[in-house]
Amino acid sequence: MKHKNLKSTVIWSIIAFSLSTQVFAAGFQLSEYSVTNLGRAFNGAGVVGDDFSAIAFNPAGMSLKKNGMQAGMTVVMIKADVAGQISNGGIHQGEEGDISLRSWVPHFFAQGQVSDKINFGLGVYAPYGLSTTYNEDWFGRTHALKSYIGVMDIAPALSYKVTDQFTIGGSVFAEQADAKLTNDLPQRIDPLPLGGHSKVEGDDWAYGYTLGVMYEPMENTRIGVSYRSKVSHHLKGEHTVSGSNMPAITGILQNGSYVGRAKVTLPEYVLLSAYHRIDKIGVSASAKWVRWSRFDQLDIYSSNFQNGVSSTSENWQNVWMLGAGVDYYYDNNWTVRLGFAFDESPVKNAQYRTARIPDNDRWWTSIGLSYMCENVQIDAAYSHMFVKSSITNNFASNSTLDAKYNMRANLIGVQIQYAF
Repeated sequence: MKHKNLKSTVIWSIIAFSLSTQVFAAGFQLSEYSVTNLGRAFNGAGVVGDDFSAIAFNPAGMSLKKNGMQAGMTVVMIKADVAGQISNGGIHQGEEGDISLRSWVPHFFAQGQVSDKINFGLGVYAPYGLSTTYNEDWFGRTHALKSYIGVMDIAPALSYKVTDQFTIGGSVFAEQADAKLTNDLPQRIDPLPLGGHSKVEGDDWAYGYTLGVMYEPMENTRIGVSYRSKVSHHLKGEHTVSGSNMPAITGILQNGSYVGRAKVTLPEYVLLSAYHRIDKIGVSASAKWVRWSRFDQLDIYSSNFQNGVSSTSENWQNVWMLGAGVDYYYDNNWTVRLGFAFDESPVKNAQYRTARIPDNDRWWTSIGLSYMCENVQIDAAYSHMFVKSSITNNFASNSTLDAKYNMRANLIGVQIQYAF
């Protein structure tokens, strides 16, 4: 009986945590597929009509542009200092942590008019993503070392102008997700020695849709609502263990590769955006609600589990992103933008805050600039995120991580548009 309990504890606390972090990483939502919108902190997204990204935000807004395309890149840079300790019966201190995240987020959109009422488009963009690396000797290295999650959507879209004031739109998307996660294993699970390194890799394709409506009660005034569906991924891949000293008699955590599976549900959201222009000034606002409460439990399947499955409570919460922005149209060539937003974290408290995503509430401040010459527009934007200090008291990998994160985050984007 003791042997079975020990075997269950090792599997649930170490392997399940390694696989589960794919879901935490996938929960890191991105909006950085429009540099013009980045300049106003994504307020008015989908209804301002100054680029082709409505395909992703609100397909009804495609009616505001005719024929053209755009391509851009945003780099997300996050640095954090981590101080604290890890405990497993006793206190185990180590080097302070230094987390480094640098994600390059590209996007591409193109659309054309089928008729005066119908627009067709295609978008390729990343709605979720994470890339995080700790220093290898930090005290929490059994919780996380490297984390990568990439999600890419390929989305054809269509809009139809029902009346001069009312437009509808929709898109379907094929979504590819892949992940790679690493961490060290504890030196021992009393009374047995362990040690070594864990790596988890997996990928999947899944499908979803976006629906949108836009209403224009008067010239230069627009209100839009869009809905993005949930997407369920069934990740399949490998869990690889190396350098382990676990005795062969346990039948677990032996050096080698094992089949692993996990179901990941990326949540639906509703986006409300508004825009109004008076002479040279355009004002915008947005409210986005994301149903992260879907992520309340994680089921992990592995060929190395005693019973084939483990369940972990996650208990994320529904969240809001709220903000306002302003555009100043200096002349026919130059536009300057400013924006502010509050972005709520889905992580309830320190108990559920992990080393892979030590997420917390944040405030956006953004500035952007556009230059248009004939049928070419160049956009640039910068945003700084003020992230609330994060406290972690999370149990995983057979230990408790007590740590404090102080984060600094910056985003820089460039984009080019071509109308034809």
